Amino acid sequence: MTTYGDLVAAYLAAPTPATLADLRGAVRSAPNFTPDLAAEKVGRPLLDRGAYAEAVTALRALMPGAMMSPSAHSALAEALTGAGHADAARREESLARAALAGILSTGDGTAARPWSVLRVSDEYDVLRALGRRSRRQKVDRVGGRDLDRHECEDGTELVFDVTALLPRA
Repeated sequence: MTTYGDLVAAYLAAPTPATLADLRGAVRSAPNFTPDLAAEKVGRPLLDRGAYAEAVTALRALMPGAMMSPSAHSALAEALTGAGHADAARREESLARAALAGILSTGDGTAARPWSVLRVSDEYDVLRALGRRSRRQKVDRVGGRDLDRHECEDGTELVFDVTALLPRA
């Protein structure tokens, strides 16, 4: 039986479209997966008051559905650091970077090659990583795909494929 850990290890060892697809498929199938994940809302209040052990517990409870979320892994790394678990924090930081790299590997952020995301928060993780802020957001149906277009404050447009996130009528 293949575990989430096996899939993560396979992706980290060989970050290919196939290993990413396998890992993302498993995450989407997790019983607690939601495209509306709000790891920051769960972890930030605890982190801000220094309740690191509580934050670790709360953020780990989001797994495996939050797996490959850059913000979830970053928040967990921060909590683990605060709780004095440096090695575990470094692993989570590595997973946060791998999650972001995974998203960026799926396209180039244009309408022709939009980035594929597991959840809406992933879009904002990418925007933050690129130093961009969304001024306007609009979802368009184009060629059988749902594209979430972010018009950024600097005038650029970044596009994400959110087809798998939206329910079909």
